[in-house]
Amino acid sequence: MKKVRMMAAIIAGIALVLAVVGCATTQTAEQETKTQKKQNLIEYENIDWDGAVAGKDLPEWPYYLDDEGLDALDDYPGIREKIGNNKFFLTQGSNKDKKLAREEARNTLSFQIAQQLNTNAITTFNEVIDDREQAQETINAVASKAKFTGFERVAETWVFRLKIDHTKNDKTTEEYTYYDIFVCERDVFERQLNKYLSDIIGEVVKSENMQRANELRDGLVDELMNNDTALIQNADSNSLDVTLRVYN
Repeated sequence: MKKVRMMAAIIAGIALVLAVVGCATTQTAEQETKTQKKQNLIEYENIDWDGAVAGKDLPEWPYYLDDEGLDALDDYPGIREKIGNNKFFLTQGSNKDKKLAREEARNTLSFQIAQQLNTNAITTFNEVIDDREQAQETINAVASKAKFTGFERVAETWVFRLKIDHTKNDKTTEEYTYYDIFVCERDVFERQLNKYLSDIIGEVVKSENMQRANELRDGLVDELMNNDTALIQNADSNSLDVTLRVYN
């Protein structure tokens, strides 16, 4: 009888595990389906682009840098040579006004770097921060004063597109999107990372946790300097979209 009860318990346990796994698999599949549907709800149609009037093809390097890194610039040797061994940054600004889109892509680099560093800092320093909400406010104040220097713009291009939003009765919006590549010497950028994160630590970490905080900072700096996707920032405000990507 005991063997029968034990066997029944084992079977019930296996059934429970299979049910949980099946449920998790179903949830994952449903989430992927929702994500795919959401992506399909917004379409873009290219109308004009940098060089179109001269018969040039649509510049593709902004779309492939994420997946291919420097290999995406094989057909653009002039840009690749300017990047060299520097840390390079892709900024993006979108707006229905061409001038505003260009200015956003050109002028938001420093603030966008600071914003993304704030996100990384809150997560990394969580164990040595007592009041996360207060720390977020303090860090945001630090970001507003951030000044990252030593950057050179080495490439720029733009695309004029028709945006069709199927979630809003097929609302159409014409918008310009500018893409810029900035470079910075690796050691110059690393020094600025260290200083910015040290400033944050000084504002939100108590003295008894300082040693651990500095260890976490060193690990974060190493990650940001060696991970192509460590810094990605997206901000959407009104009709403006600003994106920052940082590469090795």
